[in-house]
Amino acid sequence: MMETTVRHAEVFDAARALRSVGGDSEFLSEVVGLIHAAWPTLLADLRQGLARGDLRAVERTARLAKAAAQYVSARRACESAQQLATMAGKGELQAARGALASLEQEVEILQLVLSTLGNSAGSS
Repeated sequence: MMETTVRHAEVFDAARALRSVGGDSEFLSEVVGLIHAAWPTLLADLRQGLARGDLRAVERTARLAKAAAQYVSARRACESAQQLATMAGKGELQAARGALASLEQEVEILQLVLSTLGNSAGSS
């Protein structure tokens, strides 16, 4: 059980996220919902930027993705977004593609955790 909690905390640290909004669980739920809904657009924008070779746009969008991940205390997604922003900023297209693949994996896991959180909040 503890191992699962630790792994979940790496994906989404609910306690830390709750502290970041002053303990207001209703507000946190709204923020999580907004960020959950924003990920598909962020990822699509990143894919399109890479397809065009527009690394400046990729860097900007990766920074938005990092901020979104930070806001909900999603450490691994935040680190992946930072890596993508760094690679795009250095002009390293191939490395940026690899970093995007990593971010997509982390977001997929995060989305599952967030949807589970939303389901359990709705059933309480």
